[in-house]
Amino acid sequence: MTAYAVTRLVPWSLGDLAVLAGVALIIWRVVVCVRGVRLRFAWKAVLVGVLDVVAILALYALWFEVGWGWNYDRAPIETRLRYEPARVNPSSLAVLLSHAIAEMNALAPSAHRHASEALDITALQVAWLPAVRRAGDRWSPSVGAPKVTLADPFMNASGTSGFINPLTLTPQLASDLLWFERPFDLAHEWSHLAGYAREDEANYLATLTCLRSRDPVARYSGWLELFLALPHPQRFARRTFTPLVWSDFAALRARDEEHVNLSLARFSWRTYNAYLKSNHIAAGLASYNEVTRLMLGIPFDREGLPLSR
Repeated sequence: MTAYAVTRLVPWSLGDLAVLAGVALIIWRVVVCVRGVRLRFAWKAVLVGVLDVVAILALYALWFEVGWGWNYDRAPIETRLRYEPARVNPSSLAVLLSHAIAEMNALAPSAHRHASEALDITALQVAWLPAVRRAGDRWSPSVGAPKVTLADPFMNASGTSGFINPLTLTPQLASDLLWFERPFDLAHEWSHLAGYAREDEANYLATLTCLRSRDPVARYSGWLELFLALPHPQRFARRTFTPLVWSDFAALRARDEEHVNLSLARFSWRTYNAYLKSNHIAAGLASYNEVTRLMLGIPFDREGLPLSR
């Protein structure tokens, strides 16, 4: 909350400033080192330069751990909610898949009528906060609109929909997100800010948020993103989805074909996979799709909130 109280005051990402400051410090120390070498104090200049760079990197590593990294050691969400493994079975999966398809088809006309409207941040937060509190938070995380970031070209080219800067806890979304992706992806990043570092848990809370919302765009966003995460056949009959839903699938493909650099995307996601595994997320990138297990295994109350243990 302290970090957000500061970052919310500016329209751009203070995380960018923090990263640029670190890069500038390292470049400055390298320049000083090179000058020292030219003045015939080679060994001393190199030693001091290396120690300075290591100290800067260590400072940022400590900043990362204190600001974000320790969240990966948080007990899984199943320890706070009523998770029933027996509910996770092929028949339940088939029912959920059919339900998702039906909801997408039903919601598409209403969602498309509101496609040009700005995302209602306040309404999304009203649907999100009870979900994160039911999942175990005993505080009210402060969240808001995503910020503009210098990393946007990289996000578009690598197929990264969003992230939070771990140094300033600033939510950032890619500028090429389609209108029906934004509610889910913003709720996903908010869930990270609430301390849910695991991708399956952030996806789970984002899904609950969207499905509970009164906004048809948010509900459509939630069902569509859940559908994409569910195991399903590679091909569906044309009659499975309405033309509007098919058009949204086509829009996703067209956006990726236009913006995503496959080589950069592979490198980026392999790196992130290694990062997740190094932070005790054994499934790595596969943890994104474990939202299926949580959606099936945790029962809900009448308000669409998960039942506590």
